[in-house]
Amino acid sequence: MIQFLEELSLNAYPALNTVHYDGWLLRFADGYTRRVNSVQLLYPSTLPLDEKIAYCESLYTGHGLRTVFKLTGAHHPPDLEEALIAHGYDYDCLTQVQTASLDHVPDPGGTAWAALDGFLTPVWLEDFARLRALNDVDREIFTRLQMNIMPKAGYARLLVDGETAAVAMGVVERGWLGVFDVMTAAHLRRRGYARQVMLHLLHWGIAQGARNAYLQVMADNTPALGLYAGLGFIRVYDYWYRQKTPSNP
Repeated sequence: MIQFLEELSLNAYPALNTVHYDGWLLRFADGYTRRVNSVQLLYPSTLPLDEKIAYCESLYTGHGLRTVFKLTGAHHPPDLEEALIAHGYDYDCLTQVQTASLDHVPDPGGTAWAALDGFLTPVWLEDFARLRALNDVDREIFTRLQMNIMPKAGYARLLVDGETAAVAMGVVERGWLGVFDVMTAAHLRRRGYARQVMLHLLHWGIAQGARNAYLQVMADNTPALGLYAGLGFIRVYDYWYRQKTPSNP
């Protein structure tokens, strides 16, 4: 299940460039988020670890990026984390991967109006960039990342009195809906708008043939954990990062 969901998430949020190296995927996106600028460890590895870590460091350093490894507990080889610790890599950003069945998704309810598009519209991009407070460089990278998505993608906006209160996007592949980038306007939080936009997106996924959904949420994000639990999501596994601090170049 871990490898399957990791593959789905990689396809749903592709990097700008990917290097395949002895079972590892080295992803690059000009530094926009660790998710797409880290080493993904999905498949069996055969080369000596010190050799592989050195290669990864040389490639990321050569592109002006910190070397980051994403670990799931099912990574290959199983002693990689010990090797990374010995090389000065620090632990960061524990994240849960959660799933839910889409058999009994309730209606969104509420009086807000939802807009759902099967492609990245300028309006959705503008709203997301504003809610996420993206600078011009990150906005341009995010746009390029979205253009790289090959499975079916959907973009949801929830409007309240003509204002976009919340956004979310999803990607459907192999009967699964991946939920990403759920954002609510800061002054409109705690009013149920994130739940509503999520429900609209889940129903869109069902219409595209999805039977289950998955998402990723930081383990210390208490409001999001409560939201997703209320929608039937349960934790399946965790992932975390190992990266070098500036004092350990």
